[in-house]
Amino acid sequence: MAPVLVRALHEKMKIDLIQAYGQTEMGPAVTFLLQDEQLTKTGSAGRAAYNHEIRVVKPNENGPSEPDDLCKPGEVGEIIVRGSCTMLEYFNRKEATERALYKGWYHSSDLGYMDEDGYLYVADRVDDMVISGGENVYPREVEDALHAHEDIVDVAVLGQPHEKWGEQVIAVVVSKNPALSSQDFDLFLKNGDLLADYKRPREYIFVEGLPRNASGKIQKFLLRDNLVKKENTR
Repeated sequence: MAPVLVRALHEKMKIDLIQAYGQTEMGPAVTFLLQDEQLTKTGSAGRAAYNHEIRVVKPNENGPSEPDDLCKPGEVGEIIVRGSCTMLEYFNRKEATERALYKGWYHSSDLGYMDEDGYLYVADRVDDMVISGGENVYPREVEDALHAHEDIVDVAVLGQPHEKWGEQVIAVVVSKNPALSSQDFDLFLKNGDLLADYKRPREYIFVEGLPRNASGKIQKFLLRDNLVKKENTR
């Protein structure tokens, strides 16, 4: 959950959450962030669950990440996990199983980093990372910054092919106020010094709602399919 929403729940409704992170392949929860950690470690997915180990390792473009190629605290890499709840295999998918469970670790294809205290922070999916002008942009960071705007109900950030930069950052927004434009949100990010210039969206697409699956995850592949339409761009 975006840090601004965690703080708002605490301040306005006196609610302290327990948050979890995981994958179906791992049973599914592998980390927990407890009630007393919601404000001191806002934005974190927590620490490893009982009988689970988590590492953040350097991605390998030529194959699965090596479990011993560890990232330093604060350095973004692939999140890998092992524990008592690890799946046996993908049904009838031998190659996918071998890659996912390389050297006994489940390779999540999620990007994140660990802090000095061993708390995990999830940056984004490997496939969702935007590379613009040679710089890595993690949509989660941009989404969290936009969630701080009081008129944004929901937002999804993704990359769109760009002739000069390779990709450019696009924000698909559900807004309370139809009078607000792309310039208003860009000015909000710029004046608040919330993001580096190259991370700010270069285009905003306004929609009535974001497509989600049964578990509530935003289906970004559907948004990518519809980007070419852009009927509601303003």
